[in-house]
Amino acid sequence: MAQITSSTTVPFTPEQMYVLVEDMDRYPEFIPWIVKACKSDVQEDRFKSEMTFSFKGIRETFITEDRCVPNERITITLVSGPFRNLESEWRFTPVEEGARIDFQIQFSFKNRLLDLTLGPVFGEAARRMVDAFKQRATEIYRQ
Repeated sequence: MAQITSSTTVPFTPEQMYVLVEDMDRYPEFIPWIVKACKSDVQEDRFKSEMTFSFKGIRETFITEDRCVPNERITITLVSGPFRNLESEWRFTPVEEGARIDFQIQFSFKNRLLDLTLGPVFGEAARRMVDAFKQRATEIYRQ
């Protein structure tokens, strides 16, 4: 199972960063490998998300349940898709400079062929996630 963690500090509030990550319908606007993203079954502290990623002709869709603690944390667990396992979490912590963002993800695909073909692609995409949100925050909040 692959595990990736990434952390950074940004000059924006935890609330601002939480809003960007929680607004997953907009992911295709700024995350190049996400071609479709939408929410469903939205409740006060959770929602389901469906995302489709595409990279070099490989296209897969997966559904997760996202549990939210507003402005603090989003915890993501697999519902269906090409994964055997997918667990992820975003944490937003106030710091003097703005916010500390911690992102972690663990995943494995259902079969060895998918692991060999999609594993490196999905891993690289996961490694770039925090930077994508940092850049998006700069574009949105520094206008």
